[in-house]
Amino acid sequence: MKPQAIICDRDGTLIEDCHFLSCPEQIQWIPGVLETLKLLNQLNVKVLVVTNQSGVARGYFDEIAVEAVNTQLRRDVEGVSGAIADFYYCPHHPNGQAIGYSYACDCRKPSPGMFLQAIRDHKLNPAQCWTIGDRLRDLEPGLQLGMTAFLVETGSGVQALQDLSQRPYARQVTVISSFAEIFSLIQSDTVIAL
Repeated sequence: MKPQAIICDRDGTLIEDCHFLSCPEQIQWIPGVLETLKLLNQLNVKVLVVTNQSGVARGYFDEIAVEAVNTQLRRDVEGVSGAIADFYYCPHHPNGQAIGYSYACDCRKPSPGMFLQAIRDHKLNPAQCWTIGDRLRDLEPGLQLGMTAFLVETGSGVQALQDLSQRPYARQVTVISSFAEIFSLIQSDTVIAL
């Protein structure tokens, strides 16, 4: 069944994780992702990006840098007739150094804050949504809310796969090679968990 929306991670899922990406020039799309975003747009599937950006709390870059990267991502996607409906990011970290950002929050994944905000903003039914990421913390909020979860093998996905079997929700997660595989799953209407 076609999802109402896909709530996905950014670094390691849509684009290469270059570790604390801070400027648009560093963006490297994972092969097949832009084409998939175009196809999802044609199917009227909303794509929402949720991303931890602790580099702000750590003092590596500011929120303006995060917004600049997200703006460029949106431009790239729109340039191929795709769409990203919204971006959500958490700039906090409990061990950060930047004043106003260095605390434990309810938005940093695996906490569900960004997911709950996306659900409210877009009037989503979590049971009809998919969540996709390359780390288990990317999936946990969606699983808690009843979403269908996919772990990609890009980014940190291979490492996360080693830990997955030890988690109680392992059977609820479908492992896929990359975000680009999502379109074929929608077309074939099959989602098979481990």
